[in-house]
Amino acid sequence: MFDVVNLFSNFGILGLSLVLTLETGFLPLFFLPGDTLLFTAGYLVHAGNLSMSYAFITLGIGAFLGNMIGYFMGVFAEKPLMHFAKDEGSTFNKGLNRTREFYKKYGLLTLVFARFIPSVRTIAPFLAGVLRMPLHTFAAVSFFSGFFWVAVGLALGNIFGKKIPNLESVMVIVVIIAVSFGVVPVIFSLIRKALKRKK
Repeated sequence: MFDVVNLFSNFGILGLSLVLTLETGFLPLFFLPGDTLLFTAGYLVHAGNLSMSYAFITLGIGAFLGNMIGYFMGVFAEKPLMHFAKDEGSTFNKGLNRTREFYKKYGLLTLVFARFIPSVRTIAPFLAGVLRMPLHTFAAVSFFSGFFWVAVGLALGNIFGKKIPNLESVMVIVVIIAVSFGVVPVIFSLIRKALKRKK
């Protein structure tokens, strides 16, 4: 079980910031509960264990750096991935073209809304790198969206901390629900694809 409170106790706010960086920057770590982490950090602010301004700045930087890492990983992965896109009729090529068109149409909004969707916030910057979204545009939007996401998460944790007594007693349930939202859809998608292959 990913224990945000225990992580904070051992590594402080820098430890929480590192988790945000890892979740948003590295595809295999998409399951890390970024939303829950922010919510818990907001509660810690309410409990007097953490400064709101310090949490906002540190976690915002972590979220921004994660996106930048994901972007450059996508840039470096472009050539190997393009090898699979040589066949114009391949599923990969069709999917890549659809993604490219989606980014052209909703690019900036995609990066903002992706912050609030588990798994998608990990994939979005990687695909932005693969599709070579202009770096200055990507960096600017990632900076804004990262700090916006952090602000919302901290605010919610702080507000609910004031309204719900003994919130720490239900944090385990919150973590389970948050991780489930990120992992369960991916598992179902893999199962569905496996069943289609068998047919």
